[in-house]
Amino acid sequence: MSPRQLEYFLEIYNQRSIKKAAEKLIISPQAVSKTIKEIEEQLQVNLFVRGKKTLEPTEEAENLKNHAIKILEEFEKINDIKSFTQRESKVLTIYSIDGFLEYITVKFIEDFQKAFPEILLNIIETTEKDIVEKLKKRDIDSGIITKPLDSETFSYTYLYSNKNCLVVNKNNPLAKKSAISLYDLDQQPIAGKGSAYSCYSSNIKKLFQRNLNPQIKLETTNDYLIIKIAEQNLAIGITIDYIAFAFNSENVVIKPFQEENIVRDVFWIENNYAILTKEEQIFRKFLFKWIEEHKSQLFNWDLERIDNSTVQ
Repeated sequence: MSPRQLEYFLEIYNQRSIKKAAEKLIISPQAVSKTIKEIEEQLQVNLFVRGKKTLEPTEEAENLKNHAIKILEEFEKINDIKSFTQRESKVLTIYSIDGFLEYITVKFIEDFQKAFPEILLNIIETTEKDIVEKLKKRDIDSGIITKPLDSETFSYTYLYSNKNCLVVNKNNPLAKKSAISLYDLDQQPIAGKGSAYSCYSSNIKKLFQRNLNPQIKLETTNDYLIIKIAEQNLAIGITIDYIAFAFNSENVVIKPFQEENIVRDVFWIENNYAILTKEEQIFRKFLFKWIEEHKSQLFNWDLERIDNSTVQ
């Protein structure tokens, strides 16, 4: 007995009429009637008897109804599993540096899903170190990082840039400065990302290169914890501009670095000797085009209207 036969039976049971069931199923009454006869022959029972105006289900039909509902529910579960399995075969995993998803926002994910509903995105944010190791081991052939690698093996395309900035408690003397120099941070308590993360080389590492000695109070993967530490005036937080401005607190101010080169450039990178999958190629093309078209809508510190009470 097939799921189709059971569906026809249940429709007749609900409508109490072959004609009405046929209309619901959008098939001929003859096809419905034939299906019921096939079921009755297989089970060797009568399922319906004709009443004055409608078909009346027999006791056997009442029993079959309960089984039919359960069987069709199981078939639906099986189809869901099949559908999920098919979707899983088109899962696209992209490794990116921390903060990538927060920068491109949910809008990017929404637009990609609308354009390519058959591709399920799995974007994994991890450390720069982890991505580079995976690229060199050929565990992955593409990714989103902040520094170009060996140009003979890898090619890269610039995506966007963010400024590193400082989050300072309003009671800290440095909060009065319009911009903070790296030299201002000598012997100051600092909270930021660790050496495995992309922003480390673009800010904290520069302090040590200048023989400055900040007091590292916290290294963490959590940007918001860095900002919370600054809010409690336990340290000066170093993070990315769009993350800092997303945190709303009256107790801190956000300050730029005085040095112009304290930025984080973000690149798409891929192995020159690899053939990207169809899904990777689709993602790469969509990403480049989307960022170009949405530049004016993405966070830009220079274009943001920041209240003077927040940035001094």
